[in-house]
Amino acid sequence: MSHPPSELPTIWRVPDVLWHKIAPALVVNKPRLKPGRPRSADRPIFDALIYLARTGGQWEALPKEFPPKSTVHDRLQEWLEYGCLEAAWAVLLAEYDDTLGIEWQWQSADGCIVKAPLGKRSAEGQAQATGANPTDRSKSGSKRHLLTDGKGIPLAVVLSGANRHDMKKLADLLDAKVVPAPDPEEVEQHLCLDRGYDYDDCRQAAVERGYIPHIPQKDAPVPAPTDPNRHPPRRWVVEVAHSWFNRFRGILIRWAKSAESYRGFIQVAACLIVGRKLLTFSG
Repeated sequence: MSHPPSELPTIWRVPDVLWHKIAPALVVNKPRLKPGRPRSADRPIFDALIYLARTGGQWEALPKEFPPKSTVHDRLQEWLEYGCLEAAWAVLLAEYDDTLGIEWQWQSADGCIVKAPLGKRSAEGQAQATGANPTDRSKSGSKRHLLTDGKGIPLAVVLSGANRHDMKKLADLLDAKVVPAPDPEEVEQHLCLDRGYDYDDCRQAAVERGYIPHIPQKDAPVPAPTDPNRHPPRRWVVEVAHSWFNRFRGILIRWAKSAESYRGFIQVAACLIVGRKLLTFSG
């Protein structure tokens, strides 16, 4: 069975309309310490990061059409140090909120385990958000904790080792939103979680931040479809968002050794996910 083509082709180069929005957020104003070659333009470097995130390729295999790998790597670390990629993500989220509207009323969160072949499994790996993967014979892995709005738009990401329980990172995840949420007294905000968050600490963390938590109890059966206490499914949007991130091969398998570099690729992907929604809306 053939499927209809998507409305937009896969984004391999940042479109002009998106670049004009995020370019100011990527500017780093710092004095040059010594004379040398002019600073490389930001746009080809951002395109190179898109290529690496999309393909999961090695830095050594970066095509010659992009700037040198050392330049791209150094700029990535610089953008991470100054919070530029997160700022670009926030700019696009603010634009999305103004045009389409972030659905703050029903938010969802969940974790997703990915392989991290170059990571460490012991306590030494905790600093770089790697650990023994319980679903992959204790091989090294990472976990991506994701918070989305009611339509699956990514609002926050936190990393941990694959052996870290979801409930341990919920408070950090709720505090990591890249754009501020509205006042809970003005917009009622619900948080949908699965049974893995069935802990008093999770409910307390949600309530303290103005949420109404919806967490099914582990030992309670699923209500029948005709049960009036059964609510419509809402948490599935976070699974869709994880699938959007996993379409980037550099994110599906974590080849980055440092947690910061991997977070940078996730932030690039988040920019493209939100930007694609804006492009679809604008036509």
